[in-house]
Amino acid sequence: MQRTTEVPRAVLVVLLAAVALAGGCTDSDPSTVGPAPGASPGEDGATATAPTFEFRPLDPGAVTVTALEQGTIDVAVLFSTVGAIAANDLVVLEDDRGLQGSENIVPLVRTEALDPTAVEVLNQVSAALTTEEITELNQRVDGDKEDPDVVAGDFLEGEGLLAPSAPAGSGSLTVGSFNFTESQIMAQLYAQALEANGYDVTVEANLGSREQVVFPAIRSADLDIVPEYIQSLLNFLDPEAGSVQPDEGVQRVEALLPEGLELLEPSAAQDQNALVVTAETAQRYGLETVSDLLDVDEPLVLGGPPECPERPLCIPGYEDVYGLRFNA
Repeated sequence: MQRTTEVPRAVLVVLLAAVALAGGCTDSDPSTVGPAPGASPGEDGATATAPTFEFRPLDPGAVTVTALEQGTIDVAVLFSTVGAIAANDLVVLEDDRGLQGSENIVPLVRTEALDPTAVEVLNQVSAALTTEEITELNQRVDGDKEDPDVVAGDFLEGEGLLAPSAPAGSGSLTVGSFNFTESQIMAQLYAQALEANGYDVTVEANLGSREQVVFPAIRSADLDIVPEYIQSLLNFLDPEAGSVQPDEGVQRVEALLPEGLELLEPSAAQDQNALVVTAETAQRYGLETVSDLLDVDEPLVLGGPPECPERPLCIPGYEDVYGLRFNA
């Protein structure tokens, strides 16, 4: 039987404090590479200076999309698989300087918590998932207002992943999710597939960010399984890491993970950070690529997750790689 809960804020605060006292992982600032913020080198060595954009922290997903559509922000940091992008004719700015790496979805697990059957079940889920399919599942939740557990169950049934394997598994497992739709869907995919194979699964839904809640929770054994993203996890563990391909990324992440944690097989599904604008904004400023923002002569407003100013693939990356400037 699956139990889905949301952890009380007070409990999470106590958990985070306990992990920190026990020597938990701490963030470090990424080193600055490339042009100084606001300066973009041209072919002749000259630089173009962009205005300083305002950063507005927002909850990820639907809240950010609504702010973009209502015009309270001009540019949004969204996941590339958000169904609302296609549904609302939003424009994804091309990452023309290759900031974002391979963000394949992959299970991060506590090694001692999983037996071989559980490992095989999770690897089967990863093998069945594509970028197009996770985008469709996201749209069903965000656009059609279906529940994550329903769309996850439909996908698993269609892929034949709700039929028990042999030998059947047993025992209790806890799956956690970040605070956005796709992560909640992935947690349900993992949980329901494991349930079908004999495990008693608890889903801790909508926990929060990697930095503040989720990674400390799996490191301290309060979670057993978390849907992760290769490039983002690598940059969390090593803020100076460059962009990687999936196989290289898995190897580099596993070399940095604390003892007792490992990655299973990555899926083909990728979900990268993307800068997104409305079609009207793209036309007004001539925006097709991220670099085009350097030619904007107005201080636009960027909306994104509260952790964006610290994450190497968010504001620090756009400053270092593109020379954009933000007041975050």
